[in-house]
Amino acid sequence: MSNRVNITILTGGFSNEREISLLTAHQVAKALSPSKYRVNIIDIKTAALAVSKISKLKSDVVYIALHGAFGEDGTLQTILDAYNIRYTGSGPAASAIAMNKRLCSMLVKASGILIPKQQIIFRNNQIIKSFSFPCIVKPNASGSSVGVSLAHNKAQLNQCVTKAFKEDSAVLIEEYVLGREFSCGVIGNQEDELRALPPIEIIVPRKGLFGYKEKYFSKLTKEICPASISLDLKEKIESISKKAHKLLSCEGLTRSDFIFSRNKLYFLEINTIPGQTATSLCPKEAAALGQSFPEFIEEQVQLALKK
Repeated sequence: MSNRVNITILTGGFSNEREISLLTAHQVAKALSPSKYRVNIIDIKTAALAVSKISKLKSDVVYIALHGAFGEDGTLQTILDAYNIRYTGSGPAASAIAMNKRLCSMLVKASGILIPKQQIIFRNNQIIKSFSFPCIVKPNASGSSVGVSLAHNKAQLNQCVTKAFKEDSAVLIEEYVLGREFSCGVIGNQEDELRALPPIEIIVPRKGLFGYKEKYFSKLTKEICPASISLDLKEKIESISKKAHKLLSCEGLTRSDFIFSRNKLYFLEINTIPGQTATSLCPKEAAALGQSFPEFIEEQVQLALKK
């Protein structure tokens, strides 16, 4: 037992994704074999507490199970780097860029990846350029589809913008592309040969959005993996997912989201800390390849230990 790896799971946080973070941590802890790992869970409720706890850590590695602001935007990663502590997932810069939807979109667009038309507005400058309906309104830096809405007219647009500003000081207004929704995980560090997981298709029970409730609480949402698609589309989704992972200098696990419409594949965003419950998208994709949830979690830990 003395050769067990000491691993600390940082979870909770104080963003709008706290509930999902706690669920992820619980599932990850259960998946780590007690014969290999000595697990400690720390609930981060404030930034000051995070610094205090991290400064005293004696762990071999930290598993970041903290979605949203502070955990996913590069802040927590910066603190861990300051104390030379290894951790799962991407570093500060990649995390910050991926969390900033507008910045991420501009970078992938510059590399030749198709994205929906979009514009960004700020709380102190809410000038909305002419935009066709329907359109998607989302906080620029938030996850789990919190604060995301679909607007069909100008009155709804104003309501959706107000809702999104409750989550962030910048709001993204995006062309609504009606089509099939896919997600694809990628795992590997920058020096590794990246491995794409089989794409998964998300089908919501009614036309609209794969929102927070549909993601975590709806029994009607279908997630089909592997997706029933052509080999050409499968390879294209996997290729762009790996390209985005590489482009942003991501590490460990990421998940990229897409819409396929009228024979065009639109990149939506990349997640650097995707959900890690046994029923989350990436674990389902790994399971389609015959990889168990404990094996999938352990692979991420081993990638962190290699850094």
